[in-house]
Amino acid sequence: MMRKLWTPLLCILACGGEEPAASDGTSTGSTATTTTSGTAATTTEGPTTPTSTSTTAPEPLTTTSTTAPEPLTTTSSTSTTDGSTTADTTTGVQECVGELPAHWIDGTDCGSETQVQIHQYSADTWILRQSLCTSFEGPFMMLLFGSERALLLDTGDGDIPIDDIVHDLVDDWSQAHGGAPIELIVGNTHAHGDHVAGNNSFVGDAGTTIIGIGEAAVRQFFGIDGWPEQIVQYDLGGRVLDIVPLPGHEKAHIAVYDPATGVVFTGDTLYPGRLYIADFPTYVASVGRLVDHLADKEVCRVLGAHIEMTNTPGEDFDFMQPSHPDEHPLELDLAHLIELRDAVEAMQEPMIEVHDDFIVYPL
Repeated sequence: MMRKLWTPLLCILACGGEEPAASDGTSTGSTATTTTSGTAATTTEGPTTPTSTSTTAPEPLTTTSTTAPEPLTTTSSTSTTDGSTTADTTTGVQECVGELPAHWIDGTDCGSETQVQIHQYSADTWILRQSLCTSFEGPFMMLLFGSERALLLDTGDGDIPIDDIVHDLVDDWSQAHGGAPIELIVGNTHAHGDHVAGNNSFVGDAGTTIIGIGEAAVRQFFGIDGWPEQIVQYDLGGRVLDIVPLPGHEKAHIAVYDPATGVVFTGDTLYPGRLYIADFPTYVASVGRLVDHLADKEVCRVLGAHIEMTNTPGEDFDFMQPSHPDEHPLELDLAHLIELRDAVEAMQEPMIEVHDDFIVYPL
């Protein structure tokens, strides 16, 4: 396991791989690896609407300060017959109003797989996944609608018509809601290339605002004066999101908590995969702050921006693997976020630590 775990790190440092080091410094991880069990995630079935039939072969290679009580109560969840998820108890966890597909495109059939899978998660929320046939990153992008504007979180790793796809979705949503124009806000969970590569394709588009990718630009747009401790709200029009600064993986990283759906969008800070940490103390503080913020909130799911784990607990796919047969579900939950918080806070020094559903991976 050790050689496999260090392979991506060596490639990142030597050849500029998927997660470059943050410009605000890195922390050196220990060579020790530990393994611990975690909670399992569940999937629900939902419709999938492909957008494009062409494929590209893979490359050769708001403002409120927050404090929260401890401890936060967690609950396990169970599937219902309609595909939604309900909690065994209600404290801290809400019933999921959105549905996820039974299967995400996974790069196992590049002859027929679409470049971008479009999934309507709920009435006003879409999740897009870029095909692994076009990028081994297979990143996820989120589109959230309010009555006045829509927020796109991330634009993928390039070589996909993300601007056309998103504008079509915005136009369709607008027509279905009376035809009034709606502003598109293009933002990013963080500034790494596999999340911002499509930003430039929106430049000059009517009714579109692009948030800059650096910390200063993110702070200015959302009105965050006390970065990273200040958590603010951003109103899409009847849909107010919590914007949570989350540096550590990358210095301009944010998380978004959506009370309308109970979903926490965590980008690359937490997802079923290798959690690359560039600034370990900052990351630990960020994860703790997010957990504290959610202590009095209702959480349905935690959705990150990648899948790198297999369905076998504790086992990840090889770095840069172009297909993910039998991959882990995208969704995690509040218990996973608390598990991550507890794990990194307990470390005497940064170290690789394997959990069932994610791997702590300091750089």
